[in-house]
This record gives sequence, C-alpha cells and structure tokens, in this order.
Amino acid sequence: METPLTIVGHLAPDLDCLTAIWLLMRFGPAKDADLQFVPAGRTWRDQPVDSDPHIIHVDTGGGRFDHHQTNDPTLSAAELVRRAVAPNDEALRRLVDQVTRIDHADYRPGHVFFNITDLIAGYNALYPNRPHHVAQAMLANLDAWYEHEVRQLRFEQAFQHRLEFDTPWGLGIAVQSADGGSSRLAFSYGAVLFAYRDRRGYMGVTAQRRSNVDLQPVYETLRQCDSQADWYLHPSHRLLLCGTPKAPPRHFSQLSLEELVEIIRRQ
Repeated sequence: METPLTIVGHLAPDLDCLTAIWLLMRFGPAKDADLQFVPAGRTWRDQPVDSDPHIIHVDTGGGRFDHHQTNDPTLSAAELVRRAVAPNDEALRRLVDQVTRIDHADYRPGHVFFNITDLIAGYNALYPNRPHHVAQAMLANLDAWYEHEVRQLRFEQAFQHRLEFDTPWGLGIAVQSADGGSSRLAFSYGAVLFAYRDRRGYMGVTAQRRSNVDLQPVYETLRQCDSQADWYLHPSHRLLLCGTPKAPPRHFSQLSLEELVEIIRRQ
C-alpha cells in the first residue's frame, strides 16, 4: 500500500468508519493523512474509487475498504483494513471483531449500558457538520480500547500459570503478573475468590459479588502477620487490597503471593 495523502470516510462517521480511519493512521502508512468526508456511498470529488493510490476510501464508495457490496456478517470496513495493515495482531483482531459485530447489530441479550456507539452518537450530535472533530476525538478512545485488548491478552497468558487452591467458600485462583491478572477471567473459570500480586507489589483479594465470602478473618490475620502493610478491607467484606492505582500504599506488603494464598486457605 502506498502512503495515502487523504483518507475519505462518510459524513456522521460511525464506529466502523472511525475504526478503519484509526487503523490506517495508527498501524498503516497514513499517520499524517488528511481526512475528508463525503455522503455515504459517494467518493471524494466523485472520482472512481481506488483510482488514485494516494486517496483511500473507507466504509464508502464501494472500494476495497467498503463492505457494503456484500452481506457477509464477518466483514466491515475496519476488518478489511485490519487484514491489509495488521493481519497478525491478535489484540486488533479482537477489537475489530467487536466493531464488526456492532456494525451488524449483533448484540448480546440483556441490559445494554452506555457504550462506544453512544459516545460516537454524542460526538456526532455535538459536531453535526464537523466530522473531522468526531474523528480526531475518537482516535484517543480507540488507542485506549486497543491498549485494553493488549492487556487482556497479557491477562490470559498469565492465567495459564495460575495457582488453584481450596478455600472455605470454594475454588480460589491466584495469579502473579505484571498487570495483576483479571478477576473476571478467574470467575468465568469457576473461581469464587481471586488473589493477585502485580509488578508494583500491589496485592489484592476479591470475591464474587453474589458469594457468601467474608474476608474479615483474612484481614485480621494480615493485620497481625503483615502489620506494617496498608491493607484495606472493603465494607462488603468481599474485597481486600494493599495498593491500587487509585490509592498507592505508603507501606507495601512483604508477603509473597503463595504466603497470601496460605493465609486464605487456613481460614
């Protein structure tokens, strides 16, 4: 792909269009490309689509990065761009898979909270005649989403080395990794309690919200054997922390993750 000087999307750009633009600018050869927007289905200055290698159309015009000429639910403009610029990036594949599902209205059942498409709709309402503003505002949001997917991959890799143990309430899982691991992943695996230690020395124990876990005895033991550390017990008694990005500890725990697990097991 030659370096595009212009990326063309459609007016009132949606998630698919914006993600395709972001992919070209962040992972493709179009970091400094100019952005232009046309009515959906049209091309820039009505030129034949893909006739100029320096002008790339996404989600409009019927070209190589427009999926509207097919009814394939696995395709989107973002997916077509991803295959062209970063086909082997697993975090991107996951992100774009969600974008494609949203673009095809493949929603999961249940209550839907405010989501990224609502955010884009808000930007389009704020800037109805300024799609450039919408695109520029969304670039950082997509950067953050990608970083989230990268972290999820690290969680899953660390989870392969998990420590499983018995607790008075059921299965416990402990993970030590750079990011500390994911309680959501542990709970989906069947754990009722999750313990972690991260690269900063932050430690924590969390239990499923609907469980009957009571971490008060664990907290009392820690106050005795790890008295210098800043352990905090949440009022729910299902969350026990020593250090978070919101509240860095003045005094870190000196316990290893294995020692913390042994304290939990003894309750």
